[in-house]
Amino acid sequence: MTRTGEPSVAELMAQLAANAAEIAALKAEKEALSQRIAKLEEELALARRHRFAPHSEKHVDRIFNEAEQAADEDGTDSEENDVVDLPDTGLASVDGPTDVNRRPKFTPYRHPILTPLVA
Repeated sequence: MTRTGEPSVAELMAQLAANAAEIAALKAEKEALSQRIAKLEEELALARRHRFAPHSEKHVDRIFNEAEQAADEDGTDSEENDVVDLPDTGLASVDGPTDVNRRPKFTPYRHPILTPLVA
């Protein structure tokens, strides 16, 4: 006895196999997308490290300075020895900045026809 609205067992098995294949394809696609997301996150982290990393004087802390170590061992850390006299170059001495504000003065724009000049 088969009803007209109910599918047969063979049709249900075929539909089950099709659904299983679709599920497997979706799982494979999900795994591929997860791997791509992980790769893009790694690239983003690397780009951020590269962008926001210190660029100048990268290796200052890592340099071994033998002269500084020898000076530290000698014990001559007085402040008087740190001052160095500069040689006379024959140029005029500069006391400080002569022109503090180097920007031009603001002058409002006046259209010659629309705005009469006041004498």
